Amino acid sequence: MTRLFPPSGSTTRGLVALLGLVLGPALCPAADDALALEVSSSQVIHAAVASGLIGEADFETIDDPHVGPLLVGRPGVPGDPARTFSIILFGSDSTGLTQIQFVMSAPWEGLSDRLELAASIAGLVVTLPSYLPPMPPMEAGPANLTPMASWLYSLFYESWLGWPGSGKRLVRVRDDVAVTMEGTPPETWIMTLAVDRNYPDTTWPGAWSGSDTPGVTEARQLIRQGEYQAARDLLGPLAEGGDPQAALLMGDMARFGRIGIPHIEDATDWYLVAARHRHPRAIWALAAMLTEGWGTFFLNNLKGQLLARAEAAGSADALLLLGRTAPGVNYVRPPGVSASDQILEAARWGLLAAQHDIADRYARGDGVASDAVEACAWAIVALENTGPGADYIYSRQLLADLSSRLDETGLARARERAMDLVTGPPAWSPLAIE
Repeated sequence: MTRLFPPSGSTTRGLVALLGLVLGPALCPAADDALALEVSSSQVIHAAVASGLIGEADFETIDDPHVGPLLVGRPGVPGDPARTFSIILFGSDSTGLTQIQFVMSAPWEGLSDRLELAASIAGLVVTLPSYLPPMPPMEAGPANLTPMASWLYSLFYESWLGWPGSGKRLVRVRDDVAVTMEGTPPETWIMTLAVDRNYPDTTWPGAWSGSDTPGVTEARQLIRQGEYQAARDLLGPLAEGGDPQAALLMGDMARFGRIGIPHIEDATDWYLVAARHRHPRAIWALAAMLTEGWGTFFLNNLKGQLLARAEAAGSADALLLLGRTAPGVNYVRPPGVSASDQILEAARWGLLAAQHDIADRYARGDGVASDAVEACAWAIVALENTGPGADYIYSRQLLADLSSRLDETGLARARERAMDLVTGPPAWSPLAIE
């Protein structure tokens, strides 16, 4: 579903009432569950207007049917080339802002000015980390940015480069605020600011963090806080000793420029260390790095093999992508396995994009038998799996739509069914390397 702008995740009274009816108390957050940021809407608007890119008249209140009132700032008029960003505020000065979201879209001319605007908003609630990675080496990248804008740019770049990992979303915590970055090449970059409640990404806590050796868990926390050099000091000796979890994180930091200029060769070397132990995300990373262009996943011979191996090791990202891939010369779907089977399994493993997909498939009877209860159950699961960011409104729209097709008995069955759908990824035991 196409969204005009993806708002952030405030739990409003209207939403709580809706979820209370649909989900019941076991899955419904409390009405006072949303925590307020220490900033007012007037401060955000003042910072935005000071940029010269938007005026006070460009802000309007929109009563979204699924999440309640939003204060939205968009410059210009529909169709105006200037309308390349949106500012979405949840809450009010009386109740406190619960989330701020800044959305940028193509075309990318004037990116520096928009990054500085994002930085002026972020600077209201977070301070700079002690270490700033080097500017990403993009041919047409912006130059002469302020430190805060440079930091945000490096985080945007990391989330963008992480595509096509559909579970890829970057969360960095500063001053108890989660700075969440998402990229959907080549259309959109999204920054969401919210009080941190342990919102997950692929690094924290990590699907296989239960296999961490001493030191790796501490390094994950340091990465989340942006203390990359300290994390490298912990991870380096472990990775050199062949620890797959440490090698994976070292690969991530090399790939995304956390410990210097992004270095694909170093990242590949570290990922190969982890891949020798059949680490699912390391194999997936090797396949994802073969992405050609921005926003196009081209299955060549090597990539198809890597994706199949990542799927076999337990990568839900690879499984979803294979489910969405038409079989051909470079990929042959296993006998008796359909695309819907693969997407369903990825949903069971906990991948949000797959949960959205399979809910829609059950609703339409696409590749599976039409089942309104199963569709609603998967929508419930997806909503529980949705944090602040790009999917916040869509998850609520999907649940509202699918639950409206059921009576109370059907809703009760869907709630009960939702409790049993997600199994998590298959257990991963590192392959012993002699």
